[in-house]
Amino acid sequence: MISARSGTVMAVLTALTLTGVCYAASDIPKKFKKALDEKDFDTMTSIVGANRDKIPMETGALMDEALSSRVSSEEQECEFIVAEFMASEYKNLTGEIGLLRYVKRRVFESKLDPPVTQRPEADGTHVIRITNEKNKNILDPGNIIIKHGETVKWINDEGEPHLLASMPVIGASGMSSPRIEPGGSWQYKFDEPGEYYYTCFIHKKMFGKITVEDVKVTAEKSKDISRN
Repeated sequence: MISARSGTVMAVLTALTLTGVCYAASDIPKKFKKALDEKDFDTMTSIVGANRDKIPMETGALMDEALSSRVSSEEQECEFIVAEFMASEYKNLTGEIGLLRYVKRRVFESKLDPPVTQRPEADGTHVIRITNEKNKNILDPGNIIIKHGETVKWINDEGEPHLLASMPVIGASGMSSPRIEPGGSWQYKFDEPGEYYYTCFIHKKMFGKITVEDVKVTAEKSKDISRN
């Protein structure tokens, strides 16, 4: 269960991300990175402990920097690692998971294509194909929006088996496939609204997301728009 403070920290960071408000980071992440490079775990813990109130914003600023166009892909991955270690130390000291969830979610989102609202097939299912592109296993499409109560079907057009499961640390849980063999398929009905971040537990670099909208909430939003 997320504590009230943990939920507030995450809400503030998410709001700043969406509005584009910048927080100027200090040298705390640099000191933490130096300790991490030296595997000086005691110093890592003391840095977070001495700056406990600043760590959420410092971590958020580090993530903003990592996701900016100013850094290379190698620098980005390095900053992702530092941010996740800082958030993990913060969780260990405070017992609050919100910051770590925020970091993991933003890292995961950075691996995804923009979301698309997908129309179901004639039989009512949404189809995602597991394929290979430039020697890379991919989900096509990898980021879709559907309505709750609808079914998604994964078809393995690739030459290896895959094992898909949602990641409850950062989103909704419950989706877990058996091995999907080459030429095989598997389908799952999404009865609960939410954001389902998922990956292949055989091929760790496959990233997918299914946003399941609440039909009632969507209808209410449409009514509000029409009134205005």
